[in-house]
Amino acid sequence: MADYWHEETTIAEIHDAYDKGTLTAKNLVLYYLNRIALWDQDGPSINAVSDINPDAIPIAKALDKERENHGRKGALHGIPILLKENIGTVDKLPTPAGSIALENWRSNEDAFLVKQLREAGAIILGKTNMTELAHRIGTDMPENYSSRGGYVLCPYGTQFDVGGSSTGSAAAVAANFAPVSIGTDTSGSLLNPATRNSLVTIKPTIGLVSRTGIIPLSYAQDAAGPMTQTVTDAAHLLGTIAGKDPQDEETKTQPLKIPNYVESLHSDGLQGKRIGVFRDYQPSMSDQIDPSLFEETIVTVKDLGATLVDAVSIPAINRRDSDAVVSYECRHSLNNFFARARPSTGFRSFDAFLQSYEDHAYLHKYGYDRLRIRTAVENSLSNASYLTQKLRDEGLDDPQSLENVLFNQNLDAILFPSSSSSYDVAARAGLPSIAVPAGYHENGRPFGITFTGQAFSEETLFQIAFAYEQATMHRKKPGITQ
Repeated sequence: MADYWHEETTIAEIHDAYDKGTLTAKNLVLYYLNRIALWDQDGPSINAVSDINPDAIPIAKALDKERENHGRKGALHGIPILLKENIGTVDKLPTPAGSIALENWRSNEDAFLVKQLREAGAIILGKTNMTELAHRIGTDMPENYSSRGGYVLCPYGTQFDVGGSSTGSAAAVAANFAPVSIGTDTSGSLLNPATRNSLVTIKPTIGLVSRTGIIPLSYAQDAAGPMTQTVTDAAHLLGTIAGKDPQDEETKTQPLKIPNYVESLHSDGLQGKRIGVFRDYQPSMSDQIDPSLFEETIVTVKDLGATLVDAVSIPAINRRDSDAVVSYECRHSLNNFFARARPSTGFRSFDAFLQSYEDHAYLHKYGYDRLRIRTAVENSLSNASYLTQKLRDEGLDDPQSLENVLFNQNLDAILFPSSSSSYDVAARAGLPSIAVPAGYHENGRPFGITFTGQAFSEETLFQIAFAYEQATMHRKKPGITQ
């Protein structure tokens, strides 16, 4: 079994092995734990997995018995999954969000998406390291670092940027420490690490996946989504965690019925689609972008039957106030988190939490000036600058917004090279984006592309990404964890 399962495998292949009796959930969990021991905590020390669920093996054994007696419980029966450590769980796992100040905090409830995963039969294998509090706490802090967990390395080369803030969630799946994981995104935190680790991810429309039980940064931009090796697995996972949650008002904006994303996947998914091509990327993004690989991608998309609008302009992408909404909402959202979670966190408010950084400055090698500055705005949600930016992000009377560019040019999606040129403007608009592997730079560093679409167009994005993936099959396993 070990030789076979050393090869990367999909959810469907795991179910097939279960059904044939050639694999058990218990043995699959043991296989991944062995890989984590060999390659994550030893060997190249990727350091993607921060905590292992001590109940993962008994949960797997119980699911094996349930399958034997009653059949498959749900779409993810016996599938091990890793969660970013800002996602709350009611078990023996902490939810520290990369912070030493929260290293022993255990949530008193499962996040809404975790409940859905458990109901579908998933095994919570553990949690993953992340950029501290989902953004750099200090100005000089690298995005692969947290004061609690240290540095996460890229499985494709420890010299490469692994991306953030869903750093460990991406590196763990790339290195095959679990078949799938869940990360979160406020402004590129799914898309960036996915493209840097040759993975598929989808940052869903705000409101498709509940944020209840996730340590927040922004009311307007926080989202959770899958990290996978294939488009099909991303479709499986998103279909499981999407749903209406009475505690998250945004989820009430969902369509009446969420599509079956897996059933919509066909190799001709690009046929007849109208795709805009974005070329106006900034010089600062050049480390992620390979012009020749992007040109190959454009040719492939056209050959697969898409109509190209080459090139499209998105004036909103160059706005200097792009971080305004997150900066204004950060303090307010964290105050609400501490108010709901107390006294278990040990902090009554965000100010008390920030004081712990002041009191233990020696623990934070990169400082915490960015955290202090980003949360210094008073009366934040009634601030005129905040309200103005929020209206612009919603596209109100703004022809320069991404949403209006998509609508006015009748585009199914806009194709971006890598994630860096797309993630911020799409995040501000609350629109969905899907990232897909698109080759490798000459030095072996992964290159990925992103398709961004209109609100709740995830089904269309899956169709586009699946057609491209099946035609190219670019993804390769990383060399240092084989």
